[in-house]
Amino acid sequence: MIEIKLLKYLRRRLTPKMGSGSCEIDPDQQVARLIAHFCGMKKQWLKYLNQQAPRYTSYPSALRFDDSVDAALYAEKLRAVDLYEPLSIYVHIPFCRQLCWYCGCNMRVENSYDRVRTYVDALLDEIRLVGGAMGGKGRIATVHFGGGTPNMLVADDLACILDAIEREFGLTDDARLAIELDPRLIRKGDVQLLADIGFQRMSIGVQDFDVGVQWKINRVQRFEMVAACVRDMRCAGVDDISFDLLYGLPKQTLHSFRETIDKTISLAPDRVAVFGYAHLPLVIPRQRMICDDDLPDLEMRADLAALADERLVAAGYEQIGFDHYAKPDNALSVAQREDRLHRNFQGYTDDIAKTTIGLGASAIGFVHGAYAQNEKDIGDYQRRIAARSLPIVKGVIRTKRDERCAEIISHLLCKFETDLADIFELTSGAEQTRIRQALEQLEQDGVIRRRDDIVCINERARSLCRVVAASIDPYAHATATFASAV
Repeated sequence: MIEIKLLKYLRRRLTPKMGSGSCEIDPDQQVARLIAHFCGMKKQWLKYLNQQAPRYTSYPSALRFDDSVDAALYAEKLRAVDLYEPLSIYVHIPFCRQLCWYCGCNMRVENSYDRVRTYVDALLDEIRLVGGAMGGKGRIATVHFGGGTPNMLVADDLACILDAIEREFGLTDDARLAIELDPRLIRKGDVQLLADIGFQRMSIGVQDFDVGVQWKINRVQRFEMVAACVRDMRCAGVDDISFDLLYGLPKQTLHSFRETIDKTISLAPDRVAVFGYAHLPLVIPRQRMICDDDLPDLEMRADLAALADERLVAAGYEQIGFDHYAKPDNALSVAQREDRLHRNFQGYTDDIAKTTIGLGASAIGFVHGAYAQNEKDIGDYQRRIAARSLPIVKGVIRTKRDERCAEIISHLLCKFETDLADIFELTSGAEQTRIRQALEQLEQDGVIRRRDDIVCINERARSLCRVVAASIDPYAHATATFASAV
């Protein structure tokens, strides 16, 4: 029987407005679905909502980086790239027109385009330095512009960067070009220009459509503005549109986030990423502008994540891993069905490249077992480039244990099961004990099932897969500055 306390708990989170509008599910149906979610999650799982864990877009995480990786070592790794090795290029544009208080990215507000242009010049020089070290080897599979706000750059400068990449690395017709966009900076004709340059995938930072929530995070953008961007993209022939949404933002409710999800569905993006907001004001000063009392509690965060999952799947999107959704014919869904899905710094991806070349301030590359991160400070980055030096300041070289842990965790996050056959051979006695105890507790709580060395995550517990990953991660328990795992 369903406890009356749980029924009241869920009804308290549904405002009387929940049944209004054009949505087809009424409040009682929504309560029933959320009750089913919580009954499926089991009461003993609630204790995991407060656990911190890495996002596992790299392994080890960037918190493990140190000065053991420098420009000389990175250059050596670049020279070792194979002639036809697939490459993923990431270009970081660290500028925004306005500060979003939730943002954890490396960026700065910039109103002078002259300073932006100076950065572009340094970026072009870095491309030449990296290309020179590689000597024409490697073949580009994807190019991704992230930030910051990549569309702070005018189309001509974006084209110049792509021209430099083509000269140094080569760009073929089957290389996929992707760019992250702020809809507030898109002017008439911009989308067509981007499509003409070659961008086939465009990602919009939506976060939330509720104006009250937008004011609380200092990012106000009307639904009509985003809808107009999507129309322009479709008219320009863009075949892969992605939305980024955040749950756990200040003043979010089930009602407001339900409307955000339904508005998202009405615009029919090809992919949707639903991330949990990581509130780390001690690490990210701008987040101190967000009042802690305005944030949803941990149980509400779980409600919001469950609501997004229920609505998007009901609308025909396929669940990709634990925080992505895609239409069945999208490349991400195809990659999942064909067992080609994996994770990198952009989250879940169908990118075939294992080697990533990071370009720009703070960008991270991964080449032949080594992560290498560029100087974060824009001025210092530009000075290193002016001195004709690769701007690497830190990184980490993966050990044999790191390589195997990375494979195990990637398999777990992409397929919700993994084989721990040799994990204990690669860990110390004390570490083995910690891992075994953590797995035993997860199994007792019904989060996972174990069959010899095979670990499978309960279907209703997939939102806890980062918790499971952290349990077998030798590094995770030693660091307390990760975001909440849900």
